[in-house]
Amino acid sequence: MTIAKQQGFSLLELMLVMVIFLIVTGAVFGLLNSAQTRYRAEQQFLESFQGARLGVELMVRDIHNAGYPPPYTFAGNLPMPPTPATYPPGTWTVPALAPVALQPRFAVGILGVDAGGVNPNCTVNGGATPCTIPNAWDLILELDTDPENPNPDPITGRTPQVEWVRYNLLRTAGAATSTLFRTVRPKIPGTNPAAAQDTIPFVENVVQTPGLALGATNPPLFTYECEPNRVVVAGTQICLAEHVRNVYVSLRVQSTRPDVATGRFRQITVQGAARRLNPSR
Repeated sequence: MTIAKQQGFSLLELMLVMVIFLIVTGAVFGLLNSAQTRYRAEQQFLESFQGARLGVELMVRDIHNAGYPPPYTFAGNLPMPPTPATYPPGTWTVPALAPVALQPRFAVGILGVDAGGVNPNCTVNGGATPCTIPNAWDLILELDTDPENPNPDPITGRTPQVEWVRYNLLRTAGAATSTLFRTVRPKIPGTNPAAAQDTIPFVENVVQTPGLALGATNPPLFTYECEPNRVVVAGTQICLAEHVRNVYVSLRVQSTRPDVATGRFRQITVQGAARRLNPSR
């Protein structure tokens, strides 16, 4: 009886197969790791884009609804907002000069704040008394954020409840990007709506830098367009903050991680145009 002699792999053959297997496995895992890294980068970029898009949509909606109702529909108001020097005795048209009991009942829309606090007669884009708010980075609105809510204002006890809504772009020292904050609080007559700043970020990783010169690389977050009919002072039309009709929003954000292929942060600009629907008169 003859027994067949079995032959196996030599040690050199086994080592060669293992080397080939490790090379193929390393390549596969390298491609898998690259795909996972690309997926995470795309997911973070998508989240940044979605956050910016939702942020612009909410800003546009708030600006659309700013003003509740137009202050000049109240009895006793003049049909056209006069300059302060022309105020007849016992009349008012600037909401901040209205009786305190009436002020929580309406919202002016775009709120003007000068360097000394709240001045409803400060002018947008320059003038004798320029507004510090609104500006390219800071916007304060007055509106009823939930007009269908039947509950009265917890502070004033009145319905509807009018809120101050502030959008403020800030960049801390040493930070690579800016953060857009959104603050909502009840309107309290006689207080400064710009005094409080929310610490909860609304949109992060904003590329624009507040305070720096405006230009192609640093576009303004807010751009304002006023109504054709404005207050006339010394034969010249001036734009009070409450007469801002259109607001153009341009929000530029970047991804949280650099792109795998280029090593650079990807950026996207989300734009919106909002027309304040409640007129000033």
